[in-house]
Amino acid sequence: MSAPSKPKGRRIAELLIEVPAVVVMFMMMFHITANALLRFFANSPLPNTLEYVQYWYMPIVALLGFVAAQLRGQHIAADLVFRMLPRAAKPYVTAVGCAASALLAAGFAWYGWQEAVHAWEITMTAGVSDVISWPVYFLVPLAFASLTVQFAWATVRAIRHPDADEDDEQPGTEPAAA
Repeated sequence: MSAPSKPKGRRIAELLIEVPAVVVMFMMMFHITANALLRFFANSPLPNTLEYVQYWYMPIVALLGFVAAQLRGQHIAADLVFRMLPRAAKPYVTAVGCAASALLAAGFAWYGWQEAVHAWEITMTAGVSDVISWPVYFLVPLAFASLTVQFAWATVRAIRHPDADEDDEQPGTEPAAA
């Protein structure tokens, strides 16, 4: 029996998150490889490679990775204590944990927005170089706002479906195939 298919909207959301992350990852790999080869063979490295990796590539990959992992339900879980809880308590512990995570993500989104606006106002650059870095700052509030919504939805699901089996449905995952 095949696994149930994902809703079309969810597949589109995954593609909108994961395709840019993969493209940026390949751009970063190509940039770093070209820099290393040019440095070794031509003694002429690409200028500002470190700044592009540090201020552009890595933040994009990491922030999109957080959102994609939550959407797919693939964050690492340390559930040693959770598995020992009574079955009746598990949905409420999940709801409280997801609600706390939603509040924390909302706080990061708010703070990130303020920092992004400030970076834009001062036209922030990467270190002492001329490489602009302020546009990437706007990905922080966007990513954490998305995480806020995902955690809030997981909270609602934990409350509305307290009898869901924790092995079948983790917040943000699809039920396992029978």
